[in-house]
Amino acid sequence: MAKMMVNYAKNVLGKTPNTLVPCVFADIDNQTDEFKGYIKEACQLGLMGVGMVAFEPDTLVTRAQFGTVLSRALYGTGNDNATPYYTKHLQALKTATIMNNISDPTINEVRGYVMLMMQRAAKTLGLDGYGYGQTPATTTT
Repeated sequence: MAKMMVNYAKNVLGKTPNTLVPCVFADIDNQTDEFKGYIKEACQLGLMGVGMVAFEPDTLVTRAQFGTVLSRALYGTGNDNATPYYTKHLQALKTATIMNNISDPTINEVRGYVMLMMQRAAKTLGLDGYGYGQTPATTTT
């Protein structure tokens, strides 16, 4: 998820990592240098791992975790500070018709659904949904 969300945040949403944020995790030593880079950027973008000492790179991603990360990419930290942590994030995505099913935040996320939700989010922002932050082409007849 770190790689997908970093690429989405940078290439579609035009976000820039804050390289002054120190993001160090005790459990990523066995990851490739490429993946370590994505983990650090995800943290420096404020999407995931902020203030944490363990990243848990080998665990499955739940709907709550993905929804929180996507919401932070779209809306910043405005939906943080709820109990449970994901409540406002998931509700914001449902309200925007980006995420339809928020009834079970513990389900493991599916890559295809993640891609669909990222496309929906781009569409709500007037982007082309395929990346690169361009608006839809118009045609004349």
